[in-house]
Amino acid sequence: MSTGDVLQIKNLGHSYGKFKVIEDISLSIGKGEMSALIGPNGAGKTTFYNAISGKFPPTRGKVFLNGNDITGLPSYRVVDKGMCRSFQITNIFNDLSVIENVFSPLIIQQNKHFKLYGNIFNDQQINEKAMQTLEQVGLTDRADQVVANLAYGDKRLVEMAIVLAREPSVVLLDEPTAGMNPEETENMINLIKKLAKNSGTTFFITEHDMKVVFSLAEKIYVLHQGHLLACGNPQEIRANEQVQEAYLGRKVHA
Repeated sequence: MSTGDVLQIKNLGHSYGKFKVIEDISLSIGKGEMSALIGPNGAGKTTFYNAISGKFPPTRGKVFLNGNDITGLPSYRVVDKGMCRSFQITNIFNDLSVIENVFSPLIIQQNKHFKLYGNIFNDQQINEKAMQTLEQVGLTDRADQVVANLAYGDKRLVEMAIVLAREPSVVLLDEPTAGMNPEETENMINLIKKLAKNSGTTFFITEHDMKVVFSLAEKIYVLHQGHLLACGNPQEIRANEQVQEAYLGRKVHA
């Protein structure tokens, strides 16, 4: 494993019985590198994400994070090791305020889960860290608002804040702009760029919107029928005839 690699996947595979969903996938992501995983529906992207993030152990292969073997660890252990994941469907506490949502991962991170929840409001360290995290995603002015009352785009920002609060070295973003209007999509693209530049976090995204992919990714991996079909920079992927054919014979537009 290269000293610059933060995430390395070796010969990863997962099967359901005799059906191989993904097979022999190997890739390496360098620290600070913005990478994307794309592919047609049914290519195996969700299974791949689930297998490396701890939702279930892969059938074959190895996953290394910062040089440590995390293969088969449950998701909470993977998070402790430094890899967090956002989901296509928002995964937040709608009945809590914005800042209360960010308290939750901070309580765990700082080993303060034994304290009564009410006491957390008086914990200066927790409060300061929560507000710093909200500042990263532009939600300080909404800190006390109940999440259920927020616009959809802002709810996705809350989810991003929850992920960032754990200070992960790698963030897996699963369809980060799903359901967003064009303005919200553009705002999310700009936010991810800013976070990648300023936070020291490495982002690995999967996304159907090719505009988002080509706006963000320095390196693109293409899955097709469970196999890694291609890997390259945006220009190489645009020009790859196999990739064009995999997308129903149409050229990939950005």
